Amino acid sequence: MVILATSKIYGNYQTSIPKEFIKFFNVDKGSVLEWGVDDGKPTINFRKKRDFKGLIGAFNLEEKTDSVDLKRSMNE
Repeated sequence: MVILATSKIYGNYQTSIPKEFIKFFNVDKGSVLEWGVDDGKPTINFRKKRDFKGLIGAFNLEEKTDSVDLKRSMNE
């Protein structure tokens, strides 16, 4: 493992993202950090925050859907 940067944990377990990671992974204020464990080791993944409009066309359903019916089924 190569250590690229370090950060300190402050009160309330807050920390900052090192500028090297911000630049390398193109992190901005809308980014989301995903925390995980892989083979017992912590992992952090950066991804852009998705909004509803960004999901349009992301899924291909084989069956026909109707937005009104979908909304009704969510409220049941």
